[in-house]
Amino acid sequence: MDNIPKNQRVQIWKRFMVSLAGFLILSSGYAEELETLKIKVEETAGLSRDLEYLEVDLPLSWRDCGSRCSVSVFGENNTSIPTQIIETDEKNSGGLKLVFPVSIGALESKEYLLKKKGQALEANSDLETSGSELDLVVENKSILADFSGYVGVNDERLVAGHLGNLVLKEFGDIRLARNDPKLKIHWSPNFKREDYDYKTMAHMTSIESLSISKGPLRVALSKSGWVPGYEEIALRGEYRFYAGLPFFVFSSEMAFREDSELELLRNDEMTMDRLFTHVVFPRPDGEVVDLPLYDDASSEALEKEPIAYDAPWLYFYNKNESYAFGSIRVSYDNRNRAGGESPTQGKYTSITTTKNDGRYWDRKLIYGKSLYVPKGSRYRETTAYIVFKVDENDLAGQIEYYRERLCNPLKVSYADES
Repeated sequence: MDNIPKNQRVQIWKRFMVSLAGFLILSSGYAEELETLKIKVEETAGLSRDLEYLEVDLPLSWRDCGSRCSVSVFGENNTSIPTQIIETDEKNSGGLKLVFPVSIGALESKEYLLKKKGQALEANSDLETSGSELDLVVENKSILADFSGYVGVNDERLVAGHLGNLVLKEFGDIRLARNDPKLKIHWSPNFKREDYDYKTMAHMTSIESLSISKGPLRVALSKSGWVPGYEEIALRGEYRFYAGLPFFVFSSEMAFREDSELELLRNDEMTMDRLFTHVVFPRPDGEVVDLPLYDDASSEALEKEPIAYDAPWLYFYNKNESYAFGSIRVSYDNRNRAGGESPTQGKYTSITTTKNDGRYWDRKLIYGKSLYVPKGSRYRETTAYIVFKVDENDLAGQIEYYRERLCNPLKVSYADES
């Protein structure tokens, strides 16, 4: 190099620097390319979706991003889409999920581009939370859910984090509640032995794990533990709320760590004072039944032919005001840890009279007499609780619309980037 004239050395050096700069630019572009991900979304059930939320596992290589990471999502015509990052404990993912809304036509497929550390679009959301710890209030434009704790019957403590009452915001702020302030409206899951008092998940004062995820698109409150006196039953429950949707989702599990003997075991229980006039539900043959709640003939009809244990949905409505509140049974699974069926007895869905002339529904798993429940038994459910305006000319229409979509989720996969 020393034998090369100085002016030539300068030219060689310049060419080298230009080449290096180009290499660095290409390398930077390649690195940036590795920080993107294409997601393919397919609608396979023939059901158009105006608003649905995807929860996408982010790859392990994005794990260092953390919950404060910004991930931008782009749809058709490079349109930016609002997002929310949530951290999870799932072992098969990077511990991060990305939540974002989609709309898609029947049998349509779409692709979305995710960019790590991109400038995420801020959501214009109706989803809000207030309060602290488990004493939360969660609301969107349709509902307001109060999770405050208070003292229950016989001075028992009803812990915060289990639904106490629900306001129907689009129907004059009607509050679904119990006139007795010591009672909550959501009692499931619940259980009773002959030798001990009836208890519910609202009595779960021994907490093993707790997770609260707040954001503009999705709010989730989950906890696990046990009720003192029922240490053999490991409980887990999670509430999820979404922006712009008229329902919330509750998932629960009762897993038996030791043998037990129960005379009562139930889930999907909602209890309210006298706010509704009728109950609607489908029979197994597809017939939609509409019965007055406060009628002896209705009670006799339900006693003679109860609502099926696996009825896909039911709801109460007020005939004068047209507001309705219902339960969509998204999934349930009674398989034990070995894959066999956990014991059940006398199972059906019941409508029951309660205090203050109230009514409630529940799904009975064990009922009638005591039943031996061996270690390893497990009972799981996922239920959506929905608020809507009833159409008496199409009693099943609105709730069936949401049931079909909740039970037929969109197919999501990583798109081929070749």
